[in-house]
Amino acid sequence: MPTTSPGTAPGETVSDLGLPARAVTALARAGITTTAQLAGLTRADLRAVNGLGPGSIAAIRRVVPEPPGRTPGGQREERLAPPNTHPDDEESPAAPAIPSFESLRSTRRRTTVDLIVPATPPPPDPPPTAPRPPDYADLWRLGVRVGQAVATLPVRLTLCAVREPVRRLRRLARG
Repeated sequence: MPTTSPGTAPGETVSDLGLPARAVTALARAGITTTAQLAGLTRADLRAVNGLGPGSIAAIRRVVPEPPGRTPGGQREERLAPPNTHPDDEESPAAPAIPSFESLRSTRRRTTVDLIVPATPPPPDPPPTAPRPPDYADLWRLGVRVGQAVATLPVRLTLCAVREPVRRLRRLARG
């Protein structure tokens, strides 16, 4: 890919301007290798070059200014933008606002409704009371069953201790 023609001095080529590699490649494919050729092109001419987007055109115009009063058809170009805007502002979209760290760390999520409706203060906290556990009835039933098991344990042990010898005596008596 040739970036210089045989008669150009160093510093007069497009590759010496410090443009993005993609823009240099697109310009070289279109046959634009010198800064004089690039300086003679309008934004419309640059838009026609295959591979140059709005960002590349803006980068080119930061380095090489637009030729005054020249359009591809030879008529004077009319500016639709207000006089206070920079030509590069026309090419690139507006950047979104960067959120603050405070909004990113907030535990409260914000929705579009929060932005439209004014904020209302939170309701006052009710007085602190001891909440009753939700499984109070289940705990009560468990306590009753454990109490019954503990109360009847000596009776059961006594019955087992008495029944086994009685069975052995009956077997001996029959046998």
